[in-house]
Amino acid sequence: MGSTILSYTKLEASLKKKSRQCPFLSLSSIGKSIEGRDIWCVTIEKPDDPGTKIVQNSKRSRQSQKKTPIVITASIHGHEATGSTALLRFLDKIQREGKSTNWLDDLVIYCVICCNPDGYVHNTRYNAEGFDLNRDFITQSQPETQSIVNLIVKQKPAVVLDLHGYVWKKSTHLGLIEPCTPPHNPAYEYDLYLKWALPLAEHMETCLVAERNKFSTKKFKSIKGTYIPYRDGKNGWDDYSPFCCSMYSMLQGAIGLTIESPSRSEDGTTWLLLAVSAALSHISMHRKELKQTQAAFFRRGNKNYHPTHSPGYFPKYFMLTEKSGLQSSFKKLTRHLHQNGIKLYNTTEELLYEGHSFPKGTAVVPMNQARANLAYCFLSQGEDLSQSSERLSEFCAWSLPLNWGVDCRPVFGHVSVDKKPYKSSEDVFPPFPAPEKQHVSVGILIDDGLFHKRAHSGLKLSLQQMNIPFTELKAKDLASKHALSSINVLIYNGYEHLFYPPSNIRSLYRDLVLDSPAQQEACRKNIHAYLQKGGKVIGIGAGASKALTSILELSEAEVHSGGWNKNALLKIHYDDHAITEGYLAEDIGFVYRPAWFTNTGKMKVVASYGEGQDTLLAGYWPDYHLAHGKAVIITNQKGNLILFGLEICFRGHTSYLYRLLWNAIYS
Repeated sequence: MGSTILSYTKLEASLKKKSRQCPFLSLSSIGKSIEGRDIWCVTIEKPDDPGTKIVQNSKRSRQSQKKTPIVITASIHGHEATGSTALLRFLDKIQREGKSTNWLDDLVIYCVICCNPDGYVHNTRYNAEGFDLNRDFITQSQPETQSIVNLIVKQKPAVVLDLHGYVWKKSTHLGLIEPCTPPHNPAYEYDLYLKWALPLAEHMETCLVAERNKFSTKKFKSIKGTYIPYRDGKNGWDDYSPFCCSMYSMLQGAIGLTIESPSRSEDGTTWLLLAVSAALSHISMHRKELKQTQAAFFRRGNKNYHPTHSPGYFPKYFMLTEKSGLQSSFKKLTRHLHQNGIKLYNTTEELLYEGHSFPKGTAVVPMNQARANLAYCFLSQGEDLSQSSERLSEFCAWSLPLNWGVDCRPVFGHVSVDKKPYKSSEDVFPPFPAPEKQHVSVGILIDDGLFHKRAHSGLKLSLQQMNIPFTELKAKDLASKHALSSINVLIYNGYEHLFYPPSNIRSLYRDLVLDSPAQQEACRKNIHAYLQKGGKVIGIGAGASKALTSILELSEAEVHSGGWNKNALLKIHYDDHAITEGYLAEDIGFVYRPAWFTNTGKMKVVASYGEGQDTLLAGYWPDYHLAHGKAVIITNQKGNLILFGLEICFRGHTSYLYRLLWNAIYS
C-alpha cells in the first residue's frame, strides 16, 4: 500500500491548522521557492508557561535558550516526499502526546517540512530551475538552499537530520542512516563527529528492529537492521564532498545525518517516523555531551587547533584579492563567506608579506574563529585524490577562489595590518564587456529531466547572471526546419543521449528524446544547414561534444571522455584567441566527466590540458595522463562551431569560466 502524499496546498493547510491547535507548535516561513511558494518551518517547543502558546520570532526566555536546538529537513529532493509525510505524522504525535514527551523539556526542534516546494509539486528531484538542492550547499545558488543555510547559521543546531529516500542494500537491512564511508573531508573534526554519529545511527537501528511490529508488510516486519555506510560499506557513500545538507551542517558544528527511507510506501513513512522519534530520545538523553561536543568543535576553530592534522595544516589567515583584469567574483565570495557566519575584514592599507604585496582592501579571513573549518573548506585549493583507493560518490574539486576567479593565498605566519570589519556589497556579480552592436539571439537546448537531472540548468543560470536573454528549445524541435530560424547562436550543455532514438534509451526517459531514427536524421540535416547559413553552435562538456560530433556529424574531431564522476580543477593552457580573451596563458579550468579532443586537423585548437603531475590541482581523475597536452577547446575554421571539453557553467559553480561562454557567443 502506497503512502498518502498530500498536495502542497493541503500540506500547507494542515501545517497552519496544527500550529493553531497545538501550543507546542509555531509556524513561520523561512524563505520562498523559485516559483514563490513558502518554505515552512515548524518550531516544536514546550512553552515556558504551560498556559501560553509559543510565538515564533519572539525573544526566547533564558529557559528556552538552554534547550538544545535540532534541525530536521525533508523533501530536499521533491519526489522523495515520504519525509514530509512522516514529519506531518510526527506533528500529530506531538499534538497527542506533547505533555508527556520528556525530550520536549530539553530540545527545541526546527522542522523544515518541505525544503523543495516546487519539486514536491512537480514530483521532481530538482527545484523549478532544475537544480539538485542537495548538491548546492557549497555554492548556495538557489533560494531554497539559502533559506536552509540561514536557518542553520542562525540556530546553530547540535544535530541535523535530513530525511530522504529510497535506499535498501539487502532485504533484511532496510533504509540507510549515515555516517559515511571514507574518504572524509579534511575540514571535518571527524573524531568529534563520529563519537556521536555512529551511536545515534545504531540507536535508531535498534529501535526500528525493536518496533518492527508497527509495520504492516512481511518485508518490514522481518527487518534485522539498517545499512550504516561507515559500519557496513566499503566505498561509494562518502562524505568528502560537503554539497549535501547534512555534510554542510557538519562544518557548522552539527552532527549531520542523512536518513534514507527504504520505500515510499506506508511502511516507508512509518520507518522514518520511528527513526526520527528514536533519534530525538537519544539526543535528549545525551544533550549535555552533544552541546559539549559542539562547543569543542567551535573551540578548536577559535584556537586554530585541529588535533587530527599535523601542526600548520590549517593556515593562520586566508588573504583574498581580486584577480586583476579578469571576471573576478571577489565581492560575491566575500559576501558568501559573511552569509555563512565566517568573520572577515578588509585591510585599510597595503601589506607586504614574504615578498608579496597585498593591496588596500584585501579581504582577510582569520583562521582563529569558530567557523574556521567551514572557511578552510570554502577557500583551500583542495586535494588530488586520484590515487585514493576509495571510490567517491560525488565530485571533490570545488575551491571557491579558483572557481570564482579570486586570488587566495594561505598565510601561515603572523601578519600585522590595520583592518576594518567587512561590509557586504549588493553588487556581487562582475561586469562583462559590452557586446558588439550586432544583434545576437541565443537558443539553448533543454532536456527536461534526463537521468533525473536537468543538465542545462547551470547554463541557464550563467546566461541569467550575464544578462543574456535566451530561448529554450527541445531536441525534437530541431527536426523542424523553422526551429532555428529565429536564433543565430545555439548552445547545448547536456547528455548525448538527448539525441538518441527511443529504442536506444530506457523507457523511463523515452518521452524526452527523439521519436525515431528519421527524426534524428532530420535534426542532422537542419543543424548542418544552420551552420552553412552562418549560425553558430556551441557545445559544452563531453555529452554535448559527443552529440554534435558522433551523432549530428558536425565535425570529424574525436571526443574522448573520462568516467561520470571523474572531476578536477586543472591548469589549462589558453592560446591567444577571441574565445580566450581575458584569460592568462596559463590559467585554470574545471572538468566533470572530463573530455578531450583528437583528430583536430580541420579544427583550430584554442586551449589544451597542461602536462605534468602538478597540473591537476584538485579532484579525482586517476587516468589524467591520457589527456596530457590534448585539446580541450576547439573551433572550426569559420569560428561558428565551438566545442568545450571544460564544464564552464557547472551547477552555477564556475562563474570564473563564464567569460569563456560570453566570448564564444559574441566573438
